[in-house]
Amino acid sequence: SGWTHNEAKDKTVLPREDRVTIVMIPFSSRVRYDDNYDKLDDEWNLIEDWMKEQNKDEAPEGVNRAFFSSVDFWWYDTNGQMLKTAYGSAGIALAAATIMLLLTSRSLILTLFSTMTVAYVLCSVTATLVSLGWTLGFLESICFSILIGISCDFVLHFAHAYASIQGDVSRKVRSQFALIHMGPSILAAAFTTIASAAVMNFTVITFFQKFGLILLITVVQATLGSFIVFITLVLCFGPKNPTKLCDSLVSKLKKGRRDGGDDGDNGGTDGSKNKQRSGRKGDSDDDDEESNLGHTSTSRTSVAHVH
Repeated sequence: SGWTHNEAKDKTVLPREDRVTIVMIPFSSRVRYDDNYDKLDDEWNLIEDWMKEQNKDEAPEGVNRAFFSSVDFWWYDTNGQMLKTAYGSAGIALAAATIMLLLTSRSLILTLFSTMTVAYVLCSVTATLVSLGWTLGFLESICFSILIGISCDFVLHFAHAYASIQGDVSRKVRSQFALIHMGPSILAAAFTTIASAAVMNFTVITFFQKFGLILLITVVQATLGSFIVFITLVLCFGPKNPTKLCDSLVSKLKKGRRDGGDDGDNGGTDGSKNKQRSGRKGDSDDDDEESNLGHTSTSRTSVAHVH
């Protein structure tokens, strides 16, 4: 009993209890596990459709449940899921960056300009990678999901510096302030990141090479987008008082809460005053009654004295 091998030790035919149970037919694959998802998907569907057709129309009963498997497709499903989640993660990261920009700058216009700058970085990096012959595979999906967090870093600092001046100030003065106070720090950060990414391009591991190249292109485009795209937008269309709308809304909310509290205090004060007035009125009524009783008793005493 149990699994047995034939004398030739042919592992393509596995009998069990002297009965052929499994037959494996090897074939050559035209793809590799690290190929792009589209190529893997086409090859998988081609083989799968052929297997279904053979099982349904050609194979006799008993051997019509054949299937195929290959180490080249071990990452196929993972690649598909990474491809789907790459776009989702890009949207989530872009939405989170927009919310953070709105909270830090407190300006809808600056948030719009910053989001446009981040979109420029994403489009330019993607176009550069496509021009280099890249396709969205497993490693590229991982790198692409990290790309947005790096692309919104520099523009976030510029937007915060632009909005940090209080009051009505011209857009030219605000832009100069942002460039002078944040420009050197952003350039220093870009230089160190580019230097580290350049070193990663000389590594042997494929992932480090691809990540280093994506990081290098992203930092370059983020620097250009922050210094050229964003600064140009705020110089031409930037608000003079970017936080005016948010500050007015906050002040109105605070005023409404303060007025509500004052009304409650006034209601309590009026109630206590009414209670004091009613108490005083009751005391005066008691005094009137006592005085009337006094007069009555006096009159009665006088009458008795006359008699």
